Amino acid sequence: MNPLTPGEEVMIAALARQVREGDTAACGTLSPMPAAALWLAQLTHAPQAEVFVAGSSDWPFSGEWQGFFDFAQQGRLKVFFLSGAQIDGRGNINLMAVGDYRQPQVRLPGGAGSAILAYVVERVVLFKTVHEPRGLVPQVDVVTAPGYTPQLSPRQRPGKVTCLITPKCVFQFAPPEPPLLESLHPGEALEEVRQLTGFEFRAPAEIPATPALTPEARELLYGPVKEKLARVYPQFAERLL
Repeated sequence: MNPLTPGEEVMIAALARQVREGDTAACGTLSPMPAAALWLAQLTHAPQAEVFVAGSSDWPFSGEWQGFFDFAQQGRLKVFFLSGAQIDGRGNINLMAVGDYRQPQVRLPGGAGSAILAYVVERVVLFKTVHEPRGLVPQVDVVTAPGYTPQLSPRQRPGKVTCLITPKCVFQFAPPEPPLLESLHPGEALEEVRQLTGFEFRAPAEIPATPALTPEARELLYGPVKEKLARVYPQFAERLL
């Protein structure tokens, strides 16, 4: 089993910083890195945050997902981590099909409630575990959940997509402007990120480095956070060597 790469460690640190003290924050299925980030945030800078990891023993919602969606639609969920097979520069995600929806090249598993969550969660944090052009595209083939809906008022859509975090960098969203490259993970280069990103983005003259895990946070990640992950994502936990 391959250990986490330095970029993946920094990505977890960046995801964790999206959780603020007192937040209610959650991730869904197939999300080991956001799960690690949620538990790490709670053990470090946000001890009063409520964090919900789907599939864990302390998932408090009844009726499978119904209780969770009721909670989110009441405006009580501040942060949700969301991904997609494709993500574009407007924050749209695609979980439906690659190619034409009626005759797709690849049929994807479906939205799994992402369209609802993108509208009602205060801060939607996008993530991709691999930074490559086929996943970060100029325009998604099918919009499963829209990132930017200027025709809707804040009352109609209280939620918004705030950022995108990958193993190479952090993008901030401020549509209608293209995404802003907020930081590069240590060792990453702007030109390589441009080559591997299908959508256009802005970059400041001086690009900050994404803060890495502190020694204390790293110890927590490879200790108590790993123990929690082992119960939900055992294969991912094995990578925490």
